[in-house]
Amino acid sequence: AVVSTQSTGRYKGYGELTTVDLETAKKVYCDLEYRKKWDSYCNDLRVLNENEERQIIYWRVAYPWPMSHRDYVFLRKTKLISEPDRWCIIGRSDSSESVDTVKSVVRVEQYEQTIAFQRNESGSGTKVFMYYFDNPGGSLPTWLINWAAKTGVPQFMTTLKNACEKYGQ
Repeated sequence: AVVSTQSTGRYKGYGELTTVDLETAKKVYCDLEYRKKWDSYCNDLRVLNENEERQIIYWRVAYPWPMSHRDYVFLRKTKLISEPDRWCIIGRSDSSESVDTVKSVVRVEQYEQTIAFQRNESGSGTKVFMYYFDNPGGSLPTWLINWAAKTGVPQFMTTLKNACEKYGQ
């Protein structure tokens, strides 16, 4: 299910990956090289800087024609909330790394995402909770905002589930 506040670009989603264990869901979400294979909107994704506590990531996203692609520079932290069955991954815009802009790509300066993975009651699946906000800049057509709320976020959950089921094969 997805709840959106279309005028502000804020989305909340939740679902359950009944056939995917918690550790696999977390690994798939955090594995940037693998994400380039399963996320068709991902044009570029790489770690710019990292330490034990956080990563600074560059991410370029393909927007549908006729929109310009967008890119993000963000800080990501992964935290264990409760041993052993709750993880939270937090991303937010970051300007600590100097990254050149790409011609015809719009830099997103305001971005936040929190995704939480929790082992389900049976222990064999994973509950997923997601909060997402970005200000993509420029004027976006209503059809694109509606697509993100009604199709894009739910489609992401399905794509994530499929990627989890194929992980390690």
